[in-house]
Amino acid sequence: MQLKAPAISIILLACVFCCAARTSRNLEVQSPSQIRPIAASLALSPGVVQVKAQPGASSTHILTMTNLTGTRFGFVLEALDVVTRDGKRVFVPAGETEGGIARSAVFVPRAIVLNPGEAGKVEVTFTIPAEPKVRAVVAIFHGRTALPGTGSFMITGSLGTLITYNLSTKTEIRAGAPTISPQTDYANLQVSERLENVGQEPVVPKGTLAILRSSGELIGRVAIQPNRLLPGESFDCKVEYPHTLRAGKYRAMLSIQYEGGVQTNSVEFQVE
Repeated sequence: MQLKAPAISIILLACVFCCAARTSRNLEVQSPSQIRPIAASLALSPGVVQVKAQPGASSTHILTMTNLTGTRFGFVLEALDVVTRDGKRVFVPAGETEGGIARSAVFVPRAIVLNPGEAGKVEVTFTIPAEPKVRAVVAIFHGRTALPGTGSFMITGSLGTLITYNLSTKTEIRAGAPTISPQTDYANLQVSERLENVGQEPVVPKGTLAILRSSGELIGRVAIQPNRLLPGESFDCKVEYPHTLRAGKYRAMLSIQYEGGVQTNSVEFQVE
């Protein structure tokens, strides 16, 4: 059947700054006409794979896609290199990046079709080049089945698995000076800190926010959830303290742990 309306591909990459694999997402797209979400989902497992290897090594991974929609869905497999530009991730077609990994991808099979409720497995093998410049690729299940959106729009669903490569122990992050958004009658205190991966390898920083009185007495702690950073990638770490603070002087201490060590910064503030 020939589509007479434009088709929009929604690439739901289960990989943005998270340690645990996000294996299920609702299909949704934003457009000037505010297309509504489709009441169906696709699930891909795993969402993220971490590999420690050396240049020239190969790794093979089994990816499982489950069709939780009421429609028969077809997918074509594709690999993209993931690079960082201006602190943000960019997905680049295979072969367009020097020292990329995506061009080596071998999918078996290259395409699958899944009935409603059916799951299918795909095997993908990547080989790291002798002089790699990239530390991540994404294996994408590109949807080839169009679903109705709103008006004249048609929508296809796609999911991807992020695969990161650590090829050395040269990990390092840079933490900026923390800043305070004071508590109000309508909002809790928020502490922010800019994190940047200035090393050569992917890192997954996590940590703790501690609130202390000016005397040094600990008031409370809040866990900082892990966030994946590729080399050159930056992230605004924002942590909300969920309790109301009484008037007085305090210190907020952010302790960030990652594969290369721990960084701790603090900032003093006052609650009126």
